[in-house]
Amino acid sequence: MDKTGLSADDVQQIVAGFFGSIVGVSRQSHQNFGSLIISVLSGTASATYLTPVIAAPLHITDPKYMLGLSFLMGTLGLRGVELVTAKLNLGGSKGKPDGSQGNN
Repeated sequence: MDKTGLSADDVQQIVAGFFGSIVGVSRQSHQNFGSLIISVLSGTASATYLTPVIAAPLHITDPKYMLGLSFLMGTLGLRGVELVTAKLNLGGSKGKPDGSQGNN
């Protein structure tokens, strides 16, 4: 991304991540519209920011491959956010952080 704004490649990458996250949430059930929107935004953000991080060590520079990777990160990145949330115990479950419920 240059300092003046988003390039066409950046916009395409965001769109690819958005549609990847749509595919990811279509396979899951959501309790309400708000959780669906948050899931799509999380997947899109994951794709936008994780795609360059993953592409660099893999030496992926072709824009078409970057779009494919962005789509995959939108789909899989959403699941990654959910896993990290579960590991950090941000889901609101009661009990200790290690998963135990008390001293019985």
